[in-house]
Amino acid sequence: MLLAAVCFCLLSSAAGYHLSPEFQEHSTALDYLRTTNKTINDLLDGKLNVECIACEIFVDTLQMLVKMNASENEIANLIVEACIKLNIEDQRVCSYIINEFRDEFITVALKLILHPDWLCYAALGPSCGEPPDIFPFWNVTIPGNKPKPQPLVRPLHGLPVLKVVQLSDVHVDLAYKPGGVKDCGEPLCCREGNGVGKDKAGFWGSLNCDCDIPLWTYKNALEFISKEINPDLIFWTGDIPAHNVWDQPREAQLHHIQITADLLSQYFPDTFVYPSLGNHESAPVDSFPPPGITTKDLSNDWLNQFIKKVWSRWLPPESLETIGYAGYYAVQYSERLRIISLNTQYCDSLNFWLYLNNTDPAHMLHWLVEELSWAEQAGVSVVILGHIPTSRSDCMKAFSWNLYRIIDRFEATVVGQYYGHTHQDQFAMMYSEEEDHHPTAFQFISPSLTTYSNQRPSIRVYTLDGIHPKSTYRPLKTETWLLDLDRANEKNETVWELEYDSTNAYNMTWLTPDTMQSLYEKFVTDRDFFAKTYFKYKFHLQPDSTCNDSCYKNNLCEMKTGRSHDPSICKDISMEEQQRFFLQHKMC
Repeated sequence: MLLAAVCFCLLSSAAGYHLSPEFQEHSTALDYLRTTNKTINDLLDGKLNVECIACEIFVDTLQMLVKMNASENEIANLIVEACIKLNIEDQRVCSYIINEFRDEFITVALKLILHPDWLCYAALGPSCGEPPDIFPFWNVTIPGNKPKPQPLVRPLHGLPVLKVVQLSDVHVDLAYKPGGVKDCGEPLCCREGNGVGKDKAGFWGSLNCDCDIPLWTYKNALEFISKEINPDLIFWTGDIPAHNVWDQPREAQLHHIQITADLLSQYFPDTFVYPSLGNHESAPVDSFPPPGITTKDLSNDWLNQFIKKVWSRWLPPESLETIGYAGYYAVQYSERLRIISLNTQYCDSLNFWLYLNNTDPAHMLHWLVEELSWAEQAGVSVVILGHIPTSRSDCMKAFSWNLYRIIDRFEATVVGQYYGHTHQDQFAMMYSEEEDHHPTAFQFISPSLTTYSNQRPSIRVYTLDGIHPKSTYRPLKTETWLLDLDRANEKNETVWELEYDSTNAYNMTWLTPDTMQSLYEKFVTDRDFFAKTYFKYKFHLQPDSTCNDSCYKNNLCEMKTGRSHDPSICKDISMEEQQRFFLQHKMC
């Protein structure tokens, strides 16, 4: 209903707005706005699919305004007026967010004549029907001669291990204000200038609201990690700035990256840190134009060159060229372990630049195949890092399916995948396309350090098979640590508690595709075990929290779905139901 109302207000505003004389000469435009009111009325009466029809009218109207030569200012002003009239956000947020996105959206989504079905499918999912076949499904060339998988043998106890910390979705809010308003009515609260409300923000962070964490909570997490975990290396998997997406100039984004990186260096001067870009690092959010977009105001070179400089403290010169090109890289950690960091925003369905051309953006997957081919020949194991899990629905199908094929081909080489983005504690299985469909890999999806939305600050720790002649470099154990936020705010005592570890919670001595498949099968046969472990840990819930039948089925589906938009995996759940569940729990 909200989107329908936006469209109604937009159409009403357009019909009465003081457009330029040149635009007013196009009577067909105003006729279109008037005749569309019947559809809007039917929509508001519940006779049609509300969100989908509203979305299509919205896109149609904006494209029509562009065709009628309305200026960018006129289009932007119409949208701002609609946003304000309907109290979707206050005037400040409406004005700022439209200004933030106007260049990208008008350049890509409007001037490129895409059918509204495609854009609405990308935003709202299968409930809006199947998208038109605008982009042909593309395939990356993958070499044949896949080695026969060899049985994995757990390393003997007492061999060296590697302690790894994954920090994901830190979302530090430099404007966080203790005592600020938690229920401010804006997309991000607990900050300076949020107005008046009943509930007040805690000093160390706040739950049950849309608030990120203050800088001092981030520093406290780093202090705890340095003193109690003492990791050998850190995976820093993206999303550094806060969720004030309506007001994020480039300079502010770079400042967030700089200050958080400097603190990592301060607390871990001798520890290797391996970063990945998150979708929130750019401005506007999700905007990652491929290297072919070279116009200064639109290109992403400002971000790529900056992170190339900032990350150079941890990475050798040979890793920096591809960072400056498109934000991805490979680095040799040890003689037999290589780390590859992908820019997964090149599969982000909200990265509108991909609507111009989504065929292997920045040639990254072609490059990945070359890297893995070299590693296979050299007998080197590879860990892959990224932000958006390619198993998620907000990763475009062609990209996701190609990565799935790549992992299948190089299952003996890729020994771990580590992602974030969802703010939740999850995993997703991947299977062979060979006849036996055996498990080839799985993706770790780390919980977030931020509290947004209603998550306790979390740190993920892995114990990997370490550096020795027969090392598999595979994970032996995971741990999740949580900040006791109530105690911190009430007593000013910061205590990080072990929520669980995989050894005690799941009785697992190491984590391989086969053992994770066995865990998944136990969840299928033992719903009570699922509820007391996985479901509880996913959201950091209280023991009495419940998961109904739809919740249970969809959670099992998420675990089994290592590639996006694949209706063949969970045949007992429609794609529409899967998408509804995804949108209910989506983080941005």
